[in-house]
Amino acid sequence: MSEKSVYEKLAEKIMVPGSVRIPKLFAMLADENEAAMLLALPATASELAAKMNIDPSLAEKKLAEFYHKGLAFKSVKPDGVRFRLDRDIVQFHDATILWPEAPKAYFALWQEFMEEEWPAYAKIVESAIPKPFTRIIPVEASVSAKNQILSFESAKELIESAKVICVTKCTCRLIAGKCDRPIEVCLQIGKAAEYNLDRGTGRRVTQAEALQILKDSEEAGLMHVTMNRSADMHFICNCCGCCCIAMPVMIKYGTRMTDPSRYLATIDPDACQACGACVDRCWFTAITMDEENNTAIVAADKCMGCGVCQVSCPAEAIKLVESRPREFIPAA
Repeated sequence: MSEKSVYEKLAEKIMVPGSVRIPKLFAMLADENEAAMLLALPATASELAAKMNIDPSLAEKKLAEFYHKGLAFKSVKPDGVRFRLDRDIVQFHDATILWPEAPKAYFALWQEFMEEEWPAYAKIVESAIPKPFTRIIPVEASVSAKNQILSFESAKELIESAKVICVTKCTCRLIAGKCDRPIEVCLQIGKAAEYNLDRGTGRRVTQAEALQILKDSEEAGLMHVTMNRSADMHFICNCCGCCCIAMPVMIKYGTRMTDPSRYLATIDPDACQACGACVDRCWFTAITMDEENNTAIVAADKCMGCGVCQVSCPAEAIKLVESRPREFIPAA
C-alpha cells in the first residue's frame, strides 16, 4: 500500500478521508512544504519553526499566509498567537472559499466536490451528531401575533444585540452559481465578525444596514439560518435551496443538515386567493394547491417553518404558529 500524501493526510484531518477532490483543493492552496507545516499545527510561530527546523520569521510569514487563505485560525494565548488547522470540512469550505485571491478553478473544483462527493459525506455527518449544527430562524412578520417569539430565534434581536456586525459573501452561491439571488448577505456577529474583519473577508455594517440585508433576503426568497443553540450565535446566513451546503442534500436525499424553526406555516383557506405564489416560493415542496377546495395547503412533515412563503402572500393568508417547545433548541 502506497504511503498517503500530505494532502490526503490533511483531508483526513478535516474528516473527509478518501476524498478525491479535497486533497486537490489543499494542493491549490499550499505546496508540499507548506502542507507539512499545516500538518504540524497547532503551533505558535516559534513552535512551528522548531518543529520544521525553519527560521522563526519564515514560520510567522507562512502562518499569516495560511490565515489569509482560510487554512488556519488563530487565537491569542499567554505563550503567543497560536494557529490551528481548520476543524472540519465545513470550516474548510467556509473559510477558504472567502480567500480573496481564489481563482475560478478553485471554485469549480469545490463545486465538483459538492456535486459528486458531499452527499455521501453529509450522510456521515448526519449519523455522527445528535442534532444539526444549524437551524432556521423564522421571518418575524410571518409569526402569529399570539405567539411569543424568543430572543434567540429573532434575527432582528440578534442583530440589535450585536456589538460588531459584518457581512460576507455567501460561500455556497459563490461556487455554485445556480441562482441569481444576492451573494453578499451572510451576516457575521460578535467573534465571527471580528474574525472576518481582521482577515479582510468581511465588510463592517451598521445594525440598520444588517436589518435591511435581512429584509432584502426575505424578499429574495432566502431563509435565515443560524447556529443551533440558544445563546452566543455567531452568524445569520441567508440561504437558498439550490446552492446551499445543507439545503440541497436535505431536499434531494432527506439528509437532516439543518433543524427547522419551532414554527409551522398555516394557511387560512377563507383568505387564500389560490394564486400559487407560496407554492413557487417553498423550497421544500411543503405547500401544494388543493384544486377541489381552491386553496393552498401545507404538509406539516415537510415545512421547515422559515416563513419565506408568507412574505410573498398578497392575501396575508399565511402565518407561522408555534409547533415545537422551546426545549427543541439546544442550550448553548
